[in-house]
Amino acid sequence: MWETRALELNNQELWNWHQACQFVDYACAHNFNTVVIGQTDLLGKLVTPAGYTPAQHNDRISVHQRGCCVYLNRLAQYCKARGLRFYLQAKEIGFPADLLLQQPQLFDGHGGLRFDADFWSQYLADKLALVCKQIPAIDGLLLAISNTDSLVPIAAPDWKANVAQQKKSASTALYRCCFNAAAQVMKRHHKQLVLRLFPASIDGVEPVLDAIAGLPADVAVSIKLTPERFWPEFPNNPALLAVSDREVWVEVDAAGEEVCWGNLPFIRADEIQGRLLWCQASNPAIKGVLCKASWEGIDNHSVIGTLSEFNLFCCARFLKSDALSESTSQLLKRWLMECWQWQADEQQLQILKVLFEQAHQVIYSAIYARHHVFHRHSLLPESYGQVVWSLYGQLNRNHWLPGSADDIVFDNQDAAGASRKLSLIAAEKDIAWQGAENVQRQAFEFAQNADFPPALAQRWQTEWQGLFLYCRAFIHAQKAFFTLHYAREVENNWSLREVCQANIQALYGTAHEMEDFCGKWSDIPPAMHVMFDAGRARALAGSLSKELAKLTG
Repeated sequence: MWETRALELNNQELWNWHQACQFVDYACAHNFNTVVIGQTDLLGKLVTPAGYTPAQHNDRISVHQRGCCVYLNRLAQYCKARGLRFYLQAKEIGFPADLLLQQPQLFDGHGGLRFDADFWSQYLADKLALVCKQIPAIDGLLLAISNTDSLVPIAAPDWKANVAQQKKSASTALYRCCFNAAAQVMKRHHKQLVLRLFPASIDGVEPVLDAIAGLPADVAVSIKLTPERFWPEFPNNPALLAVSDREVWVEVDAAGEEVCWGNLPFIRADEIQGRLLWCQASNPAIKGVLCKASWEGIDNHSVIGTLSEFNLFCCARFLKSDALSESTSQLLKRWLMECWQWQADEQQLQILKVLFEQAHQVIYSAIYARHHVFHRHSLLPESYGQVVWSLYGQLNRNHWLPGSADDIVFDNQDAAGASRKLSLIAAEKDIAWQGAENVQRQAFEFAQNADFPPALAQRWQTEWQGLFLYCRAFIHAQKAFFTLHYAREVENNWSLREVCQANIQALYGTAHEMEDFCGKWSDIPPAMHVMFDAGRARALAGSLSKELAKLTG
């Protein structure tokens, strides 16, 4: 069934020839038949269509773009020599700022830009045509028309209410115009077009699907495995059932964008297997899987070489048509031997499974709040307002699961119910605290007698060392925020303010520990330094302090 088994690298690492070749070799070794390379504003790094910007004869830009095209064409040929297909992945519509100097008609008269469908679809088509000409070895392109990554959004997302039906119809027409233009270009150059379902909110799903419906059948569609950002407790994406007239690829986030980027052990093999089995049983049009090994927000980092690589390893095994049915223990044993050259006995495997299961639970309970995303991208927020925007705005589960936001909404008309909700959140954080402390201690005790090879021993130390600190930072942040939010919305008293203040001070304390951690472990990956950013913890603590002062004044 899995005709396309794709592995994606989507950050700066793709421009390092040695790293890129290692990535391709990894794809070969693990049964993938397609490599996808992507990056923010990728097409802008590759081509500039003539006639859209003032003629500047800028050799620096043209030489750089030509060099990038030559590089990617060479990488595509490297893939072909190993029997792999090669695709680019891009989010559009991006453009250089000086384009607006030559195209004043694009301004809407109110300080913004209007979406001129004819202009932007032609501009996109010209970019794609140049890419196909300059990088002839590619097999195709994954394309998203992104509302959140472009200065000319087709439809502004409405986080508080559903947009009107006429706005949906208008955005459908704009999507269709762009998709048709892209499809014609790709067909003319004998390349496959795969359109990503990449809406900014649930209101954007229907217009994109409607626009895709009328396209030629050889245009494929790529859809996320869960509705938004691969949240572990989300249901499978219903949009995967909405397309039956063309090939569908399902996107699997093996990089862990919302669960620590592979910097901490977050094993999801059983979950991924269950979701893939659901895909097989639910829609015969789902014939491809796209496994993301990196997140575009962090350069020079991928899940390969981390403990969470086990998720990617298992996913690759699940996609093999002739693979034997293996238990999690068998897969874990195979992965440890193939990737780390360590032979684990049965007792060690059972202990490892328990440790990974406990780590999964405590990380999830610490950084999520009653199954809600406290802040995106596995990072602490930087202000009280940013938390409100995340929990009750853009990342509100209610957009996808109506009614699910009730357990974090404090209603002053129901003080007893609100108090109960606050108590449940606090209890969840207390359990996460104890669990994180215990599993970290157990992990270090296990490593003392495991006789790990040096590489595995170092990685083990790196990931487990930061787990308790990372969880504590989120626990204090959430306790402070929800207590403060409850005091603002329901009941403002001295006891609640003291609880909030204590957690704010503890959050300041974790900031100092983060600095010590990064200083002590200076050789840890840069991505982990980003996660343990003391500045974010201090910024959030400072913002919460200011909001608390308003209640005491």
